[in-house]
Amino acid sequence: MNKKLTVYCPGSCGELIQGLIKGKELLISYPIELGTTIFIEYSDKKKRTELMPKMRKAVIETLNLIGIGERYIDNITIRRESQLSLGKGMGSSTADIASTILGVGALFDTKLDNNTIAHIAVSIEPTDSIVFEDITLFDSLKGEIILPLVPVPSLKVIVLEGKGSVDTLDYHSKVGDKLYSYSKEWDNIYSKMEHALKIGDWFKVGESAIESARIQQNILPKPYLDDIIECALNFGAYGVNIAHSGTAVGIFMDGNVDETYIIDRLNKLGILEVYGRYFVTKMVKGGPRIVESD
Repeated sequence: MNKKLTVYCPGSCGELIQGLIKGKELLISYPIELGTTIFIEYSDKKKRTELMPKMRKAVIETLNLIGIGERYIDNITIRRESQLSLGKGMGSSTADIASTILGVGALFDTKLDNNTIAHIAVSIEPTDSIVFEDITLFDSLKGEIILPLVPVPSLKVIVLEGKGSVDTLDYHSKVGDKLYSYSKEWDNIYSKMEHALKIGDWFKVGESAIESARIQQNILPKPYLDDIIECALNFGAYGVNIAHSGTAVGIFMDGNVDETYIIDRLNKLGILEVYGRYFVTKMVKGGPRIVESD
């Protein structure tokens, strides 16, 4: 058997909220057009190829789940192309792992749903809710869908990437006790955000995202966050969100808002230089998908 597939998964720009909600560490992330594409191939001829450690784990876990076992791992090769930088809180690892899981299943004619993909993914590392099509309240540590909320709107997003990087596993090992200090605040924020999402009030969503971001300043601060928020709101954006376990900051707005005013102001303030790189993208439907099969 020889088979080739191309699989794509969108990344994220941090989370609208992430914290101790309902007694669990939950999050709501949103998928963006920037993502990861993997080219995965099964060949009868074994090839010893090096895979990124998390992707290798994803291959092994998926083969075991579908009853194939690890004996075919050297028949599988994967090439990765990504627009997502590592360690920024943009879902790079989630996109890599989810794409790999879906692709390995498809190589062996097994269709894996997003719930199954999420369960495999969290066995490897904490995972974003971008594995699901809709905006979803998700337990990133246990892989449980708490609540699908709304379809993803096609909003414009300015992504400030941020310098440096944060290791997701290391972050979660260090911040547990701090999260409990703000559980009441996050419960209140989530209650407001859930209502705003369901009625489509993205200005209120933005307010709640900003509240969550400001709590996180006590745990993993972002440079010039208050200046970014002021600039975004002054020029018509809905709000600002952050990567709670990364370096990225997102400014989200209606597609009709002219983002150049925000970018120019951030540039004049020297904030773009501090964050290193920025992108203008949009929210898209989440979940890994096969885009080509041979």
